[in-house]
Amino acid sequence: MLTEKIKDIGENMTIDIKMIEQTAENALGASIDNIRQIENVTNNTVYAFEAADRRYIIKLYRSRDWPENGKIPFVYHTLSQNSIPHAELIAFSRENKNIPNGYLIEGAVRGVAADKIHFDRQQECKLYIKLAEQVSRIHVIPIRNFGDIGDGEADYDSILSFFEEEFDERTSDLLEMKLFSESELMNMKAVFLDVLDQFNDLPPVLCHGDLSKKNIMVQESGDITLIDWDDAMSYNWMADVSRLTFWMKMNYSKEEYELFRNIFLEHYQTDKRKAEYSTFEKAFHLYIALDSLVYFLSIGDKIMGRNIRNYLDSLSGQK
Repeated sequence: MLTEKIKDIGENMTIDIKMIEQTAENALGASIDNIRQIENVTNNTVYAFEAADRRYIIKLYRSRDWPENGKIPFVYHTLSQNSIPHAELIAFSRENKNIPNGYLIEGAVRGVAADKIHFDRQQECKLYIKLAEQVSRIHVIPIRNFGDIGDGEADYDSILSFFEEEFDERTSDLLEMKLFSESELMNMKAVFLDVLDQFNDLPPVLCHGDLSKKNIMVQESGDITLIDWDDAMSYNWMADVSRLTFWMKMNYSKEEYELFRNIFLEHYQTDKRKAEYSTFEKAFHLYIALDSLVYFLSIGDKIMGRNIRNYLDSLSGQK
């Protein structure tokens, strides 16, 4: 049974559950039933509910600045234009004074999240083949410039110029926590940017930004739909795929990682320097590891935090 108040949505906020129900009913023009919180969602607060014999979710954002205004409607419209399966967007708003960080309402995608399914090896290979085919289609969608998408146009004329600033912002907490020295981070930044410069000719495309099994819904037919586009960005294709393969590396054995990574790459379609992908991937894995380390430590996931730190140490030859 739900409590009457939902606490800690964002910073020191309390939202009445009745206000959430009313917001959903106003958006759908129908009364809602069976509202319940979805557990183990760390970034935002998400509730599932039913209305007029359909299932929906409402997501309450913890940040007023992320996802940036305009992005979610733009991304969903763009996916529709390109016949990419996605959830039905009902509402995205930051105009409700009672939910000031904003909310999203969308139709629930049928199926089960891939990270909740016990696959045998052949089934998991098929999953990554389907994912490669779908992501290949997404990565031909051009976006103007690099970085945050907003309502359809990013701000940086190259991926290098974007990450020159983004690297420092993302790693500043590591300095404060004394996990790395300034010289260590500057050396890693130099290595990272040098590789990005080698691939500065790759064009900006729509990227999901968080490709992983938790964001793949699998239907009974075996078809898949990507969910949770909050982290969508305008990067080159290699950056998006590198995030997927990083989480493979963190969650699979070495043998499984190599199998599923290679299956995905074999079926991923692009004419943009695919044979050179491994060079970019190694450098981008370094960035993702640094970016993720603070997050996992901040939520108290010491196991993943330790695994990522061990990975970073292995890159620098430390034990």
